[in-house]
Amino acid sequence: MATKITPEQLEDKSRYRLILKLSYHDIPGFVLRYLSQKNQVTFFFWLFSLFFLLLAIHPTVDFFSVHPGIRKTVLYGFYGLIAFPVLLIPVHEGIHALFFLLAGVKNITVGASLKEMFFYVTAHRSPVRRKDFTRLALAPFALISAGLWIAAWLVPGFLSWSFYLTLFAHATMCAGDFAMLSFYRQYGDREIITYDDVEEKAAYFFLEEGS
Repeated sequence: MATKITPEQLEDKSRYRLILKLSYHDIPGFVLRYLSQKNQVTFFFWLFSLFFLLLAIHPTVDFFSVHPGIRKTVLYGFYGLIAFPVLLIPVHEGIHALFFLLAGVKNITVGASLKEMFFYVTAHRSPVRRKDFTRLALAPFALISAGLWIAAWLVPGFLSWSFYLTLFAHATMCAGDFAMLSFYRQYGDREIITYDDVEEKAAYFFLEEGS
């Protein structure tokens, strides 16, 4: 495991350069800006989001072969696009928290910005290197997508369609994670170290000089 680093050490301008201070209030604009970039990260995100959407509306899905009617369509659509995604929020954030712990970070904070409509798990003033950040950013998408896919195959009847819809809805919930990785991508494979200051409600990103 890489040597732990402190926020104070990141102030050494001969070794680290601050490349972004991101206020939590600015996150929605940040997400839109970096998901519109053309790189491997955004290609992966949009490809899978589109695939999950097409999977949910494909005519071979059992839901569409039996003409369920408006009431059932609305009901199971509500399950898939609203109810199940809401229930997945603590699971999604819990996976982030688990991967913070696996990276050796313990000062974990859970929060939400209702005005900007997002939830977050972060580690107060606990720097995380690029490799660990990439893992904790992608983990909820990978694990929950796999679980929903299996559930859609296993559950009977109309509920399977709900899980296909949730597969798409959860992918959109991962937009912030992919936007962060898109931001990283513009620096190639260079080392980036980040930490959050929960009191300031801001995230700091430092580039390691010479990496």
